[in-house]
Amino acid sequence: MRKVFLHINVSLDGFIEDENHEMDWHFVDEEFEEYINDILRSIDGMIFGRVTHQLLAEYWPTAGSNPEASQRRIEAARLMNSLPKYVISNSLYRTGWQNSHVISGDTAGRIRRLKAEPGKDIALFAGAIVTQTFMKLDLIDEYRIIVNPVLLGTARCCSRLDTARSSLSS
Repeated sequence: MRKVFLHINVSLDGFIEDENHEMDWHFVDEEFEEYINDILRSIDGMIFGRVTHQLLAEYWPTAGSNPEASQRRIEAARLMNSLPKYVISNSLYRTGWQNSHVISGDTAGRIRRLKAEPGKDIALFAGAIVTQTFMKLDLIDEYRIIVNPVLLGTARCCSRLDTARSSLSS
């Protein structure tokens, strides 16, 4: 049986995005890129929320063809584009990103069936709403939390894992 593990970046004060809903504060260097490539080589698929999928689908399909891309980035692009991608969405979402599959309706049942299939683990790369939903449905087997040395908290700030409301059906 495969595991679903959550991989998420957070600030020191527990935020996953800043007050402008940006995530450009994540610490990324060559060591982190190699770590991500190791994860991508070790899995059989990725789960995203719709918004995360849309953001990544704007970048990764052509990222490997950038003449300034490093070998690590080229490998990450190859892996991101070839691995199965499961998009959690209750809207009529369509995607043109290679090997992407939209999951709606009985999310918990579909994820449990994916976990029961033979193969490697599946990574959950999602925002607060999908993550909270997966937590409530007990679909996460392992948590991999990357803490970035940044403080983002303000009175009107952002998404925190402990305050997001679930919007997916069980």
